[in-house]
Amino acid sequence: MKTTLALCVLPLLCACSKQQVYTAIQDNQRFECSKLPEAQAEKCMSQFDTSYEEYEEALQGVDRERR
Repeated sequence: MKTTLALCVLPLLCACSKQQVYTAIQDNQRFECSKLPEAQAEKCMSQFDTSYEEYEEALQGVDRERR
C-alpha cells in the first residue's frame, strides 16, 4: 500500500504545493480507512484529522527543538 501511495503522490510533488500534497495524502488515507468495518474506520479516520496548519506548527516546533 505504501508503495502504491508513493507512486501516486510522486507526480504530485512536482506540480503541487506542500499543502496540496498533504491534503491528497490525508484524503487517500481516509479513503483506505473507509474500507474498514465501522468501528475500525472511525478509529482509523481519527488519525488523519490534523489540519495542514496544525501539521506545519508541529513541524516548526520540532525544528525549534533541534536548534
